[in-house]
Amino acid sequence: MTFLSTQALQKWPTSKMLCTLSFLAAYTVPAAYAETYDQCLLRGIKSADGTLTLQALRAQCLSATGHEAVPADNGKSEENENKDLLADRIKSERATRNNPFTISPHKPNYLLPLSYATSIDHDHWGTDNGNLQGHLSPAEIKFQISIKAPVATGIFQGKGDLYVAYTNTSWWQAYNIDNSSPFRETNHEPEAFLIFPMHQNVFGLNLRATAVGISHQSNGRAGGLSRGWNRVYANFILEKDNFYMSFKPWWRIPEKKKEYPGDAEGDDNPDIVDYMGYGELHFGYKMGDYNLGLMVRNNLRSENKGAIQLDWTFPINQRFKGYVQYFNGYGESLIDYNDSVSRISAGIMLTDWL
Repeated sequence: MTFLSTQALQKWPTSKMLCTLSFLAAYTVPAAYAETYDQCLLRGIKSADGTLTLQALRAQCLSATGHEAVPADNGKSEENENKDLLADRIKSERATRNNPFTISPHKPNYLLPLSYATSIDHDHWGTDNGNLQGHLSPAEIKFQISIKAPVATGIFQGKGDLYVAYTNTSWWQAYNIDNSSPFRETNHEPEAFLIFPMHQNVFGLNLRATAVGISHQSNGRAGGLSRGWNRVYANFILEKDNFYMSFKPWWRIPEKKKEYPGDAEGDDNPDIVDYMGYGELHFGYKMGDYNLGLMVRNNLRSENKGAIQLDWTFPINQRFKGYVQYFNGYGESLIDYNDSVSRISAGIMLTDWL
């Protein structure tokens, strides 16, 4: 049927009409929105003037219920989209982004109670900073909390979603009981970004999303322990079969130089780009219930200043995954951005990239 009209629909049996509407709803929107979508279709059918096509009506109802219409000529059916590596996360986030009681994960959320570093720089921790110099433990608890929430959706002709996000990564000297088990370092990263869903072939990979954003990262300290920087970044997320990658270049927003010792408004770490570089690459490979990950960050001007992180997650139950993380290089934390660290950690993953 190419066109819908009120006269034509009056000839349909009621049961046949309801079955048709249920079939359409089941294959176009998540179940959480099915009732609203049905109501939209019914209203459209009742008010149709004979020129409204079925495709146009479905697109209008998708937009009205907060979903993005998939172009008819993009060559991807819903069945095929479900086979994409990132499809489950995309569909879950779309289904809950208008729910005020739901906050979506941003970066991975994890708790690593077994975390051991081969070297921790003690030079920062003199008498003015808790008298911990020489008294830090190589064994710590490391954890990360990362969340995001949508601010606006479809802001550029129905495309582009604006998000705000926050990531907290902490290194807790929980086993250093003799020194009151302090938090050695906590890094805070609020950010805002625009993300655009895509389906483009790039060198044989499927470009699923492109994001542009601004990020502030700091450790919230003052004096000699203060560290922080601001960045503008882009992020390109690609996939193919069980492989995915993220290419994230950034540019540091310049800060004014310190005019005198203790200048609170001056740059606490003017050489941070020398160690953190101008971007990072994430790679992932999914093998059934097991995920392998690799992060690479390198300063192109110096082969010796960079970092690598290896990740392995495996199932524990339906809610949690086991997680093993290995980091080697510069910039694991802001306080040690210019010190090379080698760390092995194990614990649980609450939410992964996928």
